[in-house]
Amino acid sequence: MSSIESLRLNVPRTPSVVAVRLTRHLRRALRADVRLGAAVLASVLLLPYTLVPQYAYHAPVPFSGPTLINPYDGMGSTWKRANFHAHSQAWGGLTSGHGSAADVRTAYRAAGYDVAAVSNYHQIDRGTNTPGSLPVYEHGYSLRKTHQLVLGARTVTALDFPLWQTTAAKQFLLERLRDPATLIAIAHPYLRNGYGQGELAALSGYDLLEIRSHWNDASAWWDSVLTAGNPVYAIGNDDSHDVSKPHEVGVVWTMVNADDVTTPAILAALRRGRMYVVAGRPNATPAVLQSLTVRGDTITAIFDKVLDSIRVVTDGGTVRSTAHRTARVTYAMTDADHYARIITMDQSGTLYLNPVIRGNGASSPRAVPSRRPLASAITRTGTLALWLSILVWMYAVPLTRWWQRRTAWVTDVPRVAPLSRLAAALIVLLVCLVVPLSLHAQAPRALPFKVGEYHEYDLKFGVITVGSGSLSVTGPDTLRGREVLRLRYEIRGGIPFFRVHDVMESWFDPIAMSSLRFTQDLNEGPKHYDRHFDFFPDEQIVLERGKPRAATVSAPLDDASFIYFVRSLQFETGQTQSFTRYFRPSANPVTIQVLRRETISVPAGTFNTIVIKPIIRTSGIFSEGGQAELWFSDDASHTLVQMKAKLSFGSLSLYLRPPRNTR
Repeated sequence: MSSIESLRLNVPRTPSVVAVRLTRHLRRALRADVRLGAAVLASVLLLPYTLVPQYAYHAPVPFSGPTLINPYDGMGSTWKRANFHAHSQAWGGLTSGHGSAADVRTAYRAAGYDVAAVSNYHQIDRGTNTPGSLPVYEHGYSLRKTHQLVLGARTVTALDFPLWQTTAAKQFLLERLRDPATLIAIAHPYLRNGYGQGELAALSGYDLLEIRSHWNDASAWWDSVLTAGNPVYAIGNDDSHDVSKPHEVGVVWTMVNADDVTTPAILAALRRGRMYVVAGRPNATPAVLQSLTVRGDTITAIFDKVLDSIRVVTDGGTVRSTAHRTARVTYAMTDADHYARIITMDQSGTLYLNPVIRGNGASSPRAVPSRRPLASAITRTGTLALWLSILVWMYAVPLTRWWQRRTAWVTDVPRVAPLSRLAAALIVLLVCLVVPLSLHAQAPRALPFKVGEYHEYDLKFGVITVGSGSLSVTGPDTLRGREVLRLRYEIRGGIPFFRVHDVMESWFDPIAMSSLRFTQDLNEGPKHYDRHFDFFPDEQIVLERGKPRAATVSAPLDDASFIYFVRSLQFETGQTQSFTRYFRPSANPVTIQVLRRETISVPAGTFNTIVIKPIIRTSGIFSEGGQAELWFSDDASHTLVQMKAKLSFGSLSLYLRPPRNTR
């Protein structure tokens, strides 16, 4: 070693050199801590999804059976006022709650409650040995407020999905919360859209639904669940977070028909549906249900005082009957009614009674649906692979540097590409392939029409303009858990002393290419028709309001949706196609004849068109003896350009107008 090299090695390090090296060391340590924190966060957010299976959800089937099941049958005369949803301070003040659990119980005792439960997040109240206290906790810490109440809880289920929850994840949580000794209640489904109406109707494995609180009303969710054939009973609670605020205590409660306030007695009454919900007004005494009886198909409810109004609500939230200034209501269920529930209103408050439903005996909520093994394996494996790829991406740089240091002394070892590129590619691939599967995404077929489409037409009788018409597409909307488009057909016009205003709407599933609901509001001179149809394709059932259930086809189409279905077809001149898709089986098959190609001029311009003749076995303008023809544009959109129908007393025509810039 030379003297110069010796001097270099023995030169003392200056403070600036030490500071630089210390700074580098601290930066490396900070980056390592950040990577570790990010890895832990990714694990907390993603790893729970590796547990989520995929389910074969129950089809929405209306209640049916030879008998009416009355939850109030055999009820006693003793009612207990109860609140199952209230918060105190918990978890060191991290959650929203004020005062101690004892303060909450004291406030409700002072307000005249018999049952006062404290339902803190993921924490069972220690004072549940106090008479009138029930072991309850609120499950859920997700940002979307997808929460559940566990009544009669013995242990706490810690698992939840804090950021987003797929329908499968929600069903999985309900399955994990199940305990034969407890009851599961869906809490405040309207908050941040924690549960969609159609989604809640598709889910199973819960017993109760919180339909009222001081926040809002979830009656629409309840009717969706009942219409789908899931016998879920209602509870109502304050959902108070600060008992010192008057507007949070004594606002909404549940009246439970039980002889005592022990936990077994209260849970047994709730399980049978022997309770009703009260949304009261300050310093008022609401009515009390004295009896609800069923004789044959007739329901009779009697209250202890005269009420301003008593309404009977059936399928889909339809109000069937309203009585005024009475303490008694009687309603005879028709074949079209699959359940009936009663709402009363007066100056003291609103009462919500549990439904009388059709069935074969005792009712119980639907069981958790069966799992789909293959789909479950795919989504679980994909989620696990996505998590591993994210970890590789986070640690790609330090791993690459470590490998380079290990192989730096070997000259013939090829340099490795940065692992971050490989990890990023894996992440993109997994997101594209796995996430759609986990979300049950099913891409609809390419349709010739789209949301926002709106066409207007001149309506002519012979050569005289007598009105206008329109076709429009809006949405997407949700019906019974399915995404649908709303197809609307409207005609307005007429001659003096005879006016016409017809509106038809179809709730159309663009994936199955079938209708789920169809309404007609027809005003033709002195006549008025208001028809409402609900289609259940899986069961091949159609429910027309006011009429018994009837059979339909497996993929029904109605008068409005058939026009849009025809637009999705491929046309060849001279071709004839037949379809057994019209929702009235007796009118099938529907025949579509492709007559010719023709260039026509209408107010909207000149179009190359395909001329179609539809034939439906009905008495309308498209009947076998009719001479109706439709002109569709000869392009990908197949827009209806013109329609002509020859009638016994003249001809009726529609001509496409130019588009308006205002729409």
